[in-house]
Amino acid sequence: MDTEKTEKLSKFAEILSQLRKERGISQKKAASDLGISQALLSHYEKGIRECGLDFVIKCSEYYGVTADYLLGISESRNGVDTSYLSGLTYDETAGNTLIAGTKFLLDVIATAKDEDAANYIYDYYTLCAYRIALTLAKTGMLPTELFKLDLTLGKELASAAIAVEDARFVFIEDKSRTGTDLAERTALHKIIEKAEEQILSSFFMS
Repeated sequence: MDTEKTEKLSKFAEILSQLRKERGISQKKAASDLGISQALLSHYEKGIRECGLDFVIKCSEYYGVTADYLLGISESRNGVDTSYLSGLTYDETAGNTLIAGTKFLLDVIATAKDEDAANYIYDYYTLCAYRIALTLAKTGMLPTELFKLDLTLGKELASAAIAVEDARFVFIEDKSRTGTDLAERTALHKIIEKAEEQILSSFFMS
């Protein structure tokens, strides 16, 4: 086996093992779900055996990632090209920070295996985006013709709907890790800090 092929097999084995551990499932459970023996999965995860294309596709569906990510070809789990955001850091402009932080969250959502959690977050984002659009319309930055509801009524109903989504949050369980290392300061840190500052100043420091 040539060096390049060995490196690719090793990368696949590493990622395959990592994804299983992120899900918090045993090798026996994963093997059963994937329709192979535990011994064979162990060989795949150690890079001892080379699997076929059908197994790669089955694993990509099982772990909710692209085949390119599984094979080590792409760093993006959902296939989205994130290179244009790679230079954005937490201390750049507020707009760039928001874009980078939001992109990170959406990337995590796209890889979620829990459909209930993913749908919850999608609905929440949609309502928040709608409320932002309403605010822009009220300040003349968007045409009011975009909306069927009265702007004030729409904002109140959107706020009520978001409150309902907040109540639903208690039913969303954290069933797996994303595997993302947040040890270094990122745009997401900045967004969280800013939101908490606003909450504290609005409700506890006034």
